[in-house]
Amino acid sequence: MPISIHGKEYVLVNERLDEFLSENPKATVETILAKQDAMTDTATGDMCNQYVVQAKIIPNPLEEPEVYYTGYAEERDNNGFINKTSALENAETSALGRALAFAGYGSAQSIASGEEVLRATQVQKNFNPTTTSLDKLDRLKNKLYKENKIDDKMNLKYTKKRSAGMTIKQVTETQAYFEDMDKNAKPLKEPNSAQVVIDKPKKTGGK
Repeated sequence: MPISIHGKEYVLVNERLDEFLSENPKATVETILAKQDAMTDTATGDMCNQYVVQAKIIPNPLEEPEVYYTGYAEERDNNGFINKTSALENAETSALGRALAFAGYGSAQSIASGEEVLRATQVQKNFNPTTTSLDKLDRLKNKLYKENKIDDKMNLKYTKKRSAGMTIKQVTETQAYFEDMDKNAKPLKEPNSAQVVIDKPKKTGGK
């Protein structure tokens, strides 16, 4: 039974597979681990394992072996609680779901399966900070800058990171770092740009 996510209908992989095998009883289904790497997740800065799986389905391998459908999927073991132990299995499921979709089994609205969309939605919730937490962080940074506890270089670095987008983890760590500075740091010896006041030449009277 399809599930509805944000107004779209998505079919679960097991349902796609059941329909495919019922119509193609001699079909073959293959999955291979196409790539496995230890890497640094650019979104979080965490070290993680990346798995890329290829799925290949052949509806009629004996009579039409040249007709087949493939799907690829990638998962990382730092994305969500389930992926910590089952990233490879989730990648395999998603790859199979995409291959089946290319073969015409599943929702006409999307290639992605229900499982794939649900995981992606959960990952976004885990990574994307709230507006309230970002506003709180901005206010604290501005306070430290005005009090000359952070220099121009750090202020610029923060601005760039903020513009590029921050994850929940990055916001939490930066908030804790700034809070510690707010309590313990002393003003810098050299004034930052927020402290520098340029005196304009005064006009003097005369002919």
